[in-house]
Amino acid sequence: MAERNEKPVVETLFIDELETYRATRREKDYELIDVREPREYEAGHIPGARLLPLSRFEEGLHELPSEKELLFYCAAGGRSMAAALMTAESHLKPPRIINLQGGYMAWDGKELFHYPTVRLLTEKASLSEMLHEAMNLEKGAYRFYELSSSVASAWADTARGLVQWERRHAQAVYRLLEASPSDVPLPPFDDLFQSLPGTILEGGEPLEEAVKKLKSFPESACRAFAELALDIEYRAFDLYRNAAAAAKDATASTLLLDLSEQEKAHIRFIAKVFASCEA
Repeated sequence: MAERNEKPVVETLFIDELETYRATRREKDYELIDVREPREYEAGHIPGARLLPLSRFEEGLHELPSEKELLFYCAAGGRSMAAALMTAESHLKPPRIINLQGGYMAWDGKELFHYPTVRLLTEKASLSEMLHEAMNLEKGAYRFYELSSSVASAWADTARGLVQWERRHAQAVYRLLEASPSDVPLPPFDDLFQSLPGTILEGGEPLEEAVKKLKSFPESACRAFAELALDIEYRAFDLYRNAAAAAKDATASTLLLDLSEQEKAHIRFIAKVFASCEA
């Protein structure tokens, strides 16, 4: 259990462990929260779950009890992790914050997507190299959203917005590069950004794999695209947070935490998309 004066740690519980969890606790000790949209909830939900859609999560955060363990789930685990992170960063300090990995799709017996684990940026030898790699990861996400925006689909407008987000975030990383010590002259932003391969997304997934998933979606699958985008952005947030914790010097840690803070804006942007998705 986290100390009351510390930010709670987000824990993971697999959906097939939920019944055991519930059997070993009194109902008054926890709250099960469905963060999908109302029509998803009405079509089917885990018994006993209350609804608080991610698209209105921040404004409804005050509705959650701080004295109970909070368990979040969505369709597969992306939206619920975003909700869990927002809760951990909020004024609430519940005894535990738990993301139910797999979500309703696993509870209902459906197949899930699997995503690779990201590597820490602190494997890089210097702060400059670490920031170059961070910028390359931003380029990967930029390329993915740029491709997504070129497809005639229900998510094209969202993707175009994310293209701009990623470019601005890459520019923020570039400003950090400008301020970091290095013996190598730094080219102008446009030249450097253009030269980066961007074959890995900022969440750690190969661009090629993400594009395969994108091509498997029907043109109307706005929600499926938003789930994938949210997973990418959450993993970017997680990457920077973990790298900050593992960083060997305070400057690198502070810079990485700043980048993780900016990723939360991406998460909030995508969270609002779910309310407008029809499928």
